Amino acid sequence: MHLARENAFLCTQKAELKQKDHQVATLCDDLIPRSTNDDVDVLKRELITVQQRMDEISLEKEQEVEKLRFALIENYQYTEKLNQLENIFNQNLLIYDEMINENTSRIEIGINEIKQFVKLTRERKEKFQMAIKYMRNCLTENQAQIEQLKQTNIQLNNDLEQRKETNDKLINDLQIEQKQTNSYRYQIESQTNEIHELEKTLNELQNEKNQLIQTKIDTDENDERQNLFQQITQERNQYEQQTKELRIQIKQINNERQKIQDEFDHISKQYLQITHEKNQLHTDQTRLNHEIDSLRKQLDDNNNDKKQEIEQLKTDLIEQNNRFEHEKNELKQTINQHEQINVQLNTIQNEKNNIEQQLQTTLSQLNIKLDQKDDYIKRLSTVIHRAYKIYQHLQQNIHTNQINLLTIIEQAEQESQSIRSKTLEQIREEFANYLTIVHTIITDSKTKLEKQTEIDNLKHLEQKQQIEKQLNTIKPEYNKLMKEYHEQKQKFEIQLGELNHNLLQVSESLSNATQTIDLQREKYEKQIKSLECELESRTKKHEMQLSALTENLATVRSELRTTNEKLSNVDQIKSDKTEARLVVSQDERRVLLERSLASESKNEKLLFENNQLTKKNTDLESALQEIAREYQVLQIQTNKLNQRRWLNDDDVYDCMKCKQTFSVTQRKHHCRNCGNIFCDNCSSKTAVVAASSKKPQRVCDQCYKDLTS
Repeated sequence: MHLARENAFLCTQKAELKQKDHQVATLCDDLIPRSTNDDVDVLKRELITVQQRMDEISLEKEQEVEKLRFALIENYQYTEKLNQLENIFNQNLLIYDEMINENTSRIEIGINEIKQFVKLTRERKEKFQMAIKYMRNCLTENQAQIEQLKQTNIQLNNDLEQRKETNDKLINDLQIEQKQTNSYRYQIESQTNEIHELEKTLNELQNEKNQLIQTKIDTDENDERQNLFQQITQERNQYEQQTKELRIQIKQINNERQKIQDEFDHISKQYLQITHEKNQLHTDQTRLNHEIDSLRKQLDDNNNDKKQEIEQLKTDLIEQNNRFEHEKNELKQTINQHEQINVQLNTIQNEKNNIEQQLQTTLSQLNIKLDQKDDYIKRLSTVIHRAYKIYQHLQQNIHTNQINLLTIIEQAEQESQSIRSKTLEQIREEFANYLTIVHTIITDSKTKLEKQTEIDNLKHLEQKQQIEKQLNTIKPEYNKLMKEYHEQKQKFEIQLGELNHNLLQVSESLSNATQTIDLQREKYEKQIKSLECELESRTKKHEMQLSALTENLATVRSELRTTNEKLSNVDQIKSDKTEARLVVSQDERRVLLERSLASESKNEKLLFENNQLTKKNTDLESALQEIAREYQVLQIQTNKLNQRRWLNDDDVYDCMKCKQTFSVTQRKHHCRNCGNIFCDNCSSKTAVVAASSKKPQRVCDQCYKDLTS
């Protein structure tokens, strides 16, 4: 805290010295030659004030030096106190070392006892571990046997389940075979009954024939028999025809079923094709939407670019207008300055040199400004010409972009119309192909049925019952297929309606997009026309302003010429008067120079004294800085000493450098400087630790390096 105060005090003194140097410099500047009597009085007063200030500065410096001496004395006293505290601390360290040695001997005895107890416990622990390992091995063997038994049990259960499944399958097969045998028996019985009936009829017919042959009855009876025979043959023919018709119907049903299946397959294929086409249409629609979005983005980008360019042109025109106005103001200011100069020419006739310099500078500036304005007018004309060319180029770009947009929109409309026409034609062609395929299938099936009826007429009548059963099973399937066919037909019709609706939506969206694009195009054309009108009006205004500025410049130049002629006349009149005044002023300057030389010698003496004082101040500051550094070093050392801790023997089991474990042979040793514990090799060196202790003591390698260095 004391050093900080001293540093702050020194900083304030430096600031005061700087202020005083600045005051001396101002006084030297004030010692410029003035009028004779007044200047002498002023110089005397200023010299008196300077002497008083220098006396005050010397007194302040002496007071500061005394303060610094007192501070140095206090610092020396503080260092002596620190040395006394260090001696006391070293004495206490020696006492603590003796106490620690006694405690270490006791602790080593206890450690040996603990080590013996640890050895016994380790031996017991090893025995217990061996027993535990043996028990664990037995447990692992038992667990392995249990797992093997579990696996065998699982395998047996799986075998039983497989056998049960095989038995169930065999039982089911037997039941099915029994049912089949029963059905076969029933069929055989029915067939045997029919055969018996047929045999009976044949026997009856044979008996009748025998009777006819034996008796040979009259012609009437023969006619009756012939009629009966004809009736029987007719019934037989009818029965055969019925069987043939049934077979034909069964074949027709089978053929119709195959046709329906073929139609179903064909319809499913068509459905897949339609879905694929629908997906393609959807992708085309998305692609068209993306293209439309990209076109809209391009339109927006072009519009934004055009707006930015138009805004840039507006800003450029505004800047040019501001520049013209600024130049007008400057011209007005120059005119006002000329008027003021004319007024000052009448009033200020005594200060010729200043007036001549001002006139020369003003004339040169005006000529430069006039040249600059001429160049600026030329540049403005070139800029306006370039802006007009840029505007024409932008107009051409806008026209080309509009044409490109119209062509792109027309292409998109043509593509959408072509896609619509293509999709509708494809759907119509596919539907016509579908109808032709169905017609060909029906004709082929009819021909095949006619051929198969001729072949199947010769088959046996016993298939009648099986055919009836098949008919009963086929009818519900046929009904299902017809229902599915009608449902799919309705679905396809709905999908066609949706596709037509989507196409109408796409066409509406395209028409809306074209309408919006047309509206935007009309807006942009109107904006461009309005901007063209504004540009024309502004160019006309700028031309008018340029003509006015050129006229103003011509008038200003004529006025400047007249003023220059007047000034030349005035200069000739003033030159005579100024020569007389120059002689008087030179005499006055000589007197003032002599006085200034005397004052400068005094100032040099004062500056020499000031430099000596500043050197003393710098020497004192350097001494204080050295004292502060030594004080910081002492503080760091005291902090290190305070932070050192004498480690306990129970807390450390290994050497803190080489990491060797301590034992009966390898004992622990404390470093007398840092308090850490090391082995004999790592703490074999000795050094003087404290200032009070003259004997060298055991120290670690790191502390030995620090103490010896």
